[in-house]
Amino acid sequence: MKLTLAIDCSMRWLNLGLADDAKLYGEENMNAGKAQAELLPDMARGFVARHGFGLKDLNRVAVTTGPGYYTGIRVGLAYAAALAAGIGIPVVPVSSLYAIAYSLVNCGFVVASAKKARHGSVYGAIYGGPPEDAAAPSVLSAAEFVGLIRSSGYGNGDIVITGPDLDEFDEISDSGYRVIQAPPAIGLELARASLALDAVPPALIRGTYVRPPD
Repeated sequence: MKLTLAIDCSMRWLNLGLADDAKLYGEENMNAGKAQAELLPDMARGFVARHGFGLKDLNRVAVTTGPGYYTGIRVGLAYAAALAAGIGIPVVPVSSLYAIAYSLVNCGFVVASAKKARHGSVYGAIYGGPPEDAAAPSVLSAAEFVGLIRSSGYGNGDIVITGPDLDEFDEISDSGYRVIQAPPAIGLELARASLALDAVPPALIRGTYVRPPD
């Protein structure tokens, strides 16, 4: 049994998902802005309860480690670690970029996953399989991100670019690669992605804090 509560606070959204080996229960996603820390505990408790469980029924907690907004990452990691430690269960750390890419990677695509950072930059990574096979997530200009994709050696028909808000970057839209806009709401995708990943003790989780240029 892997009843897993998934939590993503890496951007302005508060995303929750619930799944186990046999069933995808559902998701709850909210554009919470700066209220993530205030809303997360009650939202998580109520979300799990609406699916017929209590927090003590969980076997694992999954949480995005970033990249993304520093405060949001800290909120998600702190709550996930405290909840898991209190129940006595492990935590599944998941890159926020892998969570975005998961559905397409699971369908066999090579995926360049990106989301908006500050000052016109993007957080980006390329996934051709398990997340450990990817280059470390980095922060790049949109043009540099397209250059990274070209240098990967994949042709235009072999790789897909996905992420939220990518239509704001002409360099990506005009790159010649297939671009699939992804929603910012990823609760269930994160839950699904986490089921195949290893868990660690709560004390071992760390954030992926990738700073955009000033």
